[in-house]
Amino acid sequence: MTGDVLTDWIRPEIRAASPYSVEAVPEGALRLDAMESPFDLPPDFHRKMGEEMAGIPLNRYPDGSASELKELLGKTLFGLPPDHLFLGNGSDEILQNLFLATPGPILLSEPTFSMYRIIAKIAGRPVATATQSEDLTLGTEVLIEAAREHRPSLIVLSSPNNPTGREIEEEAVDQLCREFSGAVLLDEAYFPFSGRTLLSLRRRHPRLMILRTLSKMGLAALRLGILAADPRIVAELEKVRLPYNLNLLTQRAATLVCREFLPVLEAQVRSIVVLREDLRRSLSSLPGVEPLPSSANFLLIRIEGKDPAEVARGLAERGILVRDVSRQHPLLAGCLRVTIGTAQENERFTGALALILKGIP
Repeated sequence: MTGDVLTDWIRPEIRAASPYSVEAVPEGALRLDAMESPFDLPPDFHRKMGEEMAGIPLNRYPDGSASELKELLGKTLFGLPPDHLFLGNGSDEILQNLFLATPGPILLSEPTFSMYRIIAKIAGRPVATATQSEDLTLGTEVLIEAAREHRPSLIVLSSPNNPTGREIEEEAVDQLCREFSGAVLLDEAYFPFSGRTLLSLRRRHPRLMILRTLSKMGLAALRLGILAADPRIVAELEKVRLPYNLNLLTQRAATLVCREFLPVLEAQVRSIVVLREDLRRSLSSLPGVEPLPSSANFLLIRIEGKDPAEVARGLAERGILVRDVSRQHPLLAGCLRVTIGTAQENERFTGALALILKGIP
């Protein structure tokens, strides 16, 4: 029996797709490719988490509505009642639930987060795109024109955007919500590093939804995504959500963080912002390297005169992993994306990059 015959019952677009693969990280490698925080939480958190875990009844299902955590997140992060929040096993699950509940095309402003397109394909949703401006900012009029042409049911935007690090102005989102009759999702995964949210726009535009995560702040292992939306939207999405999607370990750990350790994460975020600007200045001094402005925990850097794929390979040979995004979109030609590390890690990266650009093995 051939592979084609064996899997011919699977949708053709799934069989034609490539999986999103996460490669194993070599031991000792410096990982600057995944937008993780370089800082762990303090030992006191791990001690208290150990005590929490020791008391968890593993033979019982978790709270299916995560009611305690939802109320705490609403108070500490959003200033919203719990019925305005929808929780998922990471932002990706929330995106999948949204796309499954959406009847028509999804409209993206590209270049942007690659998982939007991947999840849309999994959910069987067609994708339409509008290209950003040459300076990698949102082309509002182009986006509105694309919405008129493709009539999407949902527009997905990211601010700060991945992989560009650029923010979207409030006026642009306000105009889009006024002129577009469908729903708008604004992914604010990197909001902690910019400090700017458009959450208040929801008062004027109830179809605007705000997506957040705790991953970038330093809790990537927990897989917790949070959607702030009108309670009527949340009620519909609850029909799509699978039961017990948020495990008890995540619920307890996130609850502990919100109650006792949120100031630690916020202090770490402030340190990363300082490190980002330090790294940007260091990279600006390297000939042929242009670090673009960023409001996130990463930098998009444009390399002149070198194939970015070769540069990324050279860094990997030195045990430093970055993301080559140069082939994701024409506007990203020549670009690498690098996550902000500690001061020592950033120095190691900058030194290795300087040697590669000089052609030193």
